[in-house]
Amino acid sequence: MKKTDVYIWCSGVLIFTLLLQSCSREEIISQMSVKNDLNSHFSQIKGSGNFYSKPAPGNFSLSDRFQNESLVSIPCESTSFGDVLSGYFESIIKDPFFDFDLLNYYLELNRKYVTFYRGENYYGENGEFNQLAKKRIRELIKFWNLDREIYLNGQHTAFLNDREILTDMIESFDRTVRNRTEAYKKADLLLEINKASSNFPENPYFAFDGFTRSNGLLVIGDGLLESIIDIGIDGDLAFTAILSHEWWHQAQFENPDWENVNPNMSPAEISRFSELEADFAAAYFLTHKRGATYNWKRIEEYFRLSFNVGDCLTESTNHHGTPNQRLEAAELGYKLATSAQKKGFILSPTEVHNAFLEVYEKIIL
Repeated sequence: MKKTDVYIWCSGVLIFTLLLQSCSREEIISQMSVKNDLNSHFSQIKGSGNFYSKPAPGNFSLSDRFQNESLVSIPCESTSFGDVLSGYFESIIKDPFFDFDLLNYYLELNRKYVTFYRGENYYGENGEFNQLAKKRIRELIKFWNLDREIYLNGQHTAFLNDREILTDMIESFDRTVRNRTEAYKKADLLLEINKASSNFPENPYFAFDGFTRSNGLLVIGDGLLESIIDIGIDGDLAFTAILSHEWWHQAQFENPDWENVNPNMSPAEISRFSELEADFAAAYFLTHKRGATYNWKRIEEYFRLSFNVGDCLTESTNHHGTPNQRLEAAELGYKLATSAQKKGFILSPTEVHNAFLEVYEKIIL
């Protein structure tokens, strides 16, 4: 089960689903034009059309995905989380500065910066999850002591509104810029847009990543946390659930020889298997009396309202499982934890994986 980069649903699949469900491509494009009085300023940044370097193959680009990806969708349940996310994106679309290039540029800069940054971090818009992050990381290390260095980066919309950080981003990742002087110039133009716009970059969607990479990196964006809190979920629970889900992907990276149910799985099926197992394992940690010690009632609400959004793009290589499948995986993870609660015994990652193999076919029925 070899994976190089794992992005949870918020990195593109879900928002693409919502676009397909809510309006046609023509309706979206009709809202993309920039107001006449802003065109001149925006053109200074876009220049001759090389506004930003196109993402490398395999990286997420919303406009490329929208135009090129062929996806098969099945009927999908509507959720409160979906409504919140749809509202974020609708607000961006209606912004007078909205343009797919500008949207992708901000997303690409913020994702690359948080991917390669190594230094001091804070978690939550104002660092409100800093102490919790330290506590949960200590607990997860003790619970599943993986043989690797794992580090957590917080992603913030504020990065895109800080002149020095924004310049660092542009200088590092924009191949159309030759030196720092040019990077400052482009950053200052973008900051002017930021002042005039109510969405760029304050909209939570610009810090909506939650992903992990095989080098031990975990990322949790402010916007992802905010969206879950907006539907009524406790912030500490949301942070813990996302962290434990992504932590499990590190266990998968560490065990590339773990068996799948079917060795002939398609890429979409492999993604679904990996993500549902992460839900299963996260629920095991969340409810274990030597883990985060939440009761099922609390995490059921979380999975039902947030992670339970799932996606119904069953042939996408980023498929995470349908809403019902994700909730079922979480419930079975909880039952696995309670089955050993009296002894307080912690299953090893391999034992949790084997337990998931036994129930996977039931989950996807």
